[in-house]
Amino acid sequence: MSLPRLEFSAISHHAAKWPLPGRVLLGCALAGLVLVVGDVLYLSSSRERLQALEKQEMALEQQRLEKVERVASLEARTHSFEVTQQRFAGLLRSLSVASEVPALLEDVARLGAASGLAMDGIVLLDEQPRPLYIEQPLQMAVTGEYHDLATFLSAMAGLSRLVTVHEVALRTDGELLRLDLMAKTYRRTSQGAQPDESGPPVEQGPRFVYDSSGLRDPFRSPALQTSHTRGRLALAPDLTRPRGVLEGLAVEQFQMVGTLSRGVQKYALLRATSAVYRLEVGDYLGPNHGRVTAIYDDHVELVELFPDERGAWLERPQTLLLNVNS
Repeated sequence: MSLPRLEFSAISHHAAKWPLPGRVLLGCALAGLVLVVGDVLYLSSSRERLQALEKQEMALEQQRLEKVERVASLEARTHSFEVTQQRFAGLLRSLSVASEVPALLEDVARLGAASGLAMDGIVLLDEQPRPLYIEQPLQMAVTGEYHDLATFLSAMAGLSRLVTVHEVALRTDGELLRLDLMAKTYRRTSQGAQPDESGPPVEQGPRFVYDSSGLRDPFRSPALQTSHTRGRLALAPDLTRPRGVLEGLAVEQFQMVGTLSRGVQKYALLRATSAVYRLEVGDYLGPNHGRVTAIYDDHVELVELFPDERGAWLERPQTLLLNVNS
């Protein structure tokens, strides 16, 4: 048994005689067949290219929006870059140069004396070269009370030149405390970029200033707590006043060897560098604006002035005792 063959010619010949619904269905079927074949053969590749172009368009539009945003913020970015350059130049200016290291040592020693500490010495260690700067380590030891040590560290942070503190060790030394630390200052290298010294100073952020008011010494029992006095406020000295010869020597270099009276006027005899000097009340002595305030048979009283970390001047009393072996 064989199936009858499908003759398209006969179908097309008799299609004209089909009723209208049949012809409509046939037309729709042929149109659908043409659309499917055309879509598969011709439109699918075009559709894929269209989708790829749409994705590319979206990516380009995103890039355009980013560039428009960058162009709009160009002025702000330029200003931010200039501010960063100024801050960098200011930080470079805060680094010491080789000639400023001795002055920095004097400032550290002065801060120790202003805080009422005994400076056991400052040792310069070997320099440590870095790409843009050179580290200068300083090994130092100071002795004093807890609040005075804290004030000293706080004051070091307020120096005009950059100083950092490392390797802090605290131990008791009798009734006092001994603080051993490694301080580092930094100076510019000769190969590094030289900052514009005429530029504006770098803006410093808020700095911590130690205030011992209302605080107790953790190394003393509550029964032995005493009020802590950092120094009495005083008027600023006359920095334009010509310095005398005796102000070039530290007070510790002087020894009281006696007194001399002339009527009601009394003089103190002080010896330093194999020479004896005669001083009266009101004379200046030492590099810290020290001034003699009273002369007695067995000691001399004077007052020295020190600037604190806030820019105020404090006065501290100093006493030179008579050297009975002189």
